[in-house]
Amino acid sequence: MRLSIRLKVMVPLVVGLVLIAVATALLMGFVHRHSVDQAALADLRRSAASLAGLEQVEVDRLSALLDVIAAERPIAAAFLRRDRGALLALSAPVLGRLRDQHGVGRWYFHPLDPAGGVFLRVHHPERFGDRVHREVLARAAASGRTESAIELGASSYAVRVVRPWRVDGALIGYLELATDVWVFLSRIEEITGDRYGLLLAKRTLDRAAWGRATGHPDAWGERSELVAVTGATDAARWLGGFDRVDQIPAEPAMIEWVHDGGRTMTRGIFPLRGAAGDLVGGMVVLHDITPLLAGLDELRGQVVVLVVLLATALAALVIFLLDALVLEPIARMSRVLERLPDRLARGEYGPELGLERPADDEIGRFEGFLAQAIARVGSFVAEVRRQNPGERHRGRELDRW
Repeated sequence: MRLSIRLKVMVPLVVGLVLIAVATALLMGFVHRHSVDQAALADLRRSAASLAGLEQVEVDRLSALLDVIAAERPIAAAFLRRDRGALLALSAPVLGRLRDQHGVGRWYFHPLDPAGGVFLRVHHPERFGDRVHREVLARAAASGRTESAIELGASSYAVRVVRPWRVDGALIGYLELATDVWVFLSRIEEITGDRYGLLLAKRTLDRAAWGRATGHPDAWGERSELVAVTGATDAARWLGGFDRVDQIPAEPAMIEWVHDGGRTMTRGIFPLRGAAGDLVGGMVVLHDITPLLAGLDELRGQVVVLVVLLATALAALVIFLLDALVLEPIARMSRVLERLPDRLARGEYGPELGLERPADDEIGRFEGFLAQAIARVGSFVAEVRRQNPGERHRGRELDRW
């Protein structure tokens, strides 16, 4: 019986230990995933904030380059003569150096009245005379000061700086330099290991200009309202799920976990806005969380082992207390009852040794009651034998009892 009770107690304890370990692992997995998601979302917000910081760095650099360009008298003279060929001959080598050394990809010459159309695109000299409707150019023309913005144009999303061009104090036109956002994002990719992809609204883009600028005109029709810009070859896989502008969230948001070979990455997106604050697209970011998950898995294993050890120690304590407080007193009372018929047959009617000092608990009180009962039975049998010494058969029957 004693082993049976212990077994009945140990089986639930073992099952409980297993359930505790499984529940702990599941709970730790949920907590860790939530923590990773929150950390990845924080990184995504930092990426969005970093884009603004990078924009200012790029603005400062482009402004400094425009200061140098505006001081070039030969370039100013060619512009004043409206000699587009001479202006291109002077500017093209300069743009080549700016592109190689600073990543500057676009250079515009705007006339004194921007409504007259672009006088020269150094990066696309065959396109001129068309009017641009960008906010940053309008602001520069209205304020007479250098203006900048990260803005979606006809072919790209770029950091643009427009400077009023003055020679000897007289305004002669406007100079504009621009760097595609993708240029400095590719630099960040090399440093951080994250991957970036732009989803730009088609509504302000020119399909032909965008196709020439990206070299992938066939990609224009992949989405109804958006086009993708990325250097990754598997962009279709991790830029999926976005077809319209209204699908881009207004705030940075996590999308999902992406498993690529042996690595795990989080995929998130944050909105891109134009100079006027309107939503012009989104930036998709793939952030590698493999090292973080490895550390969390190790921590989770350690926590599970610790919980199992604590639960095992608690189970051992329960078994010890069960033995000391319940099973051992029950076994002691069982031995007393097993020896009772032989003691009565031998005329031993006194109290049974081992039941004189019961513990002050439920089992102890029952043990004390049993000792009193045995003592009274012994007194009763002794009294009966003294009053009826000749009735041996009753004594024998009682002895057998």
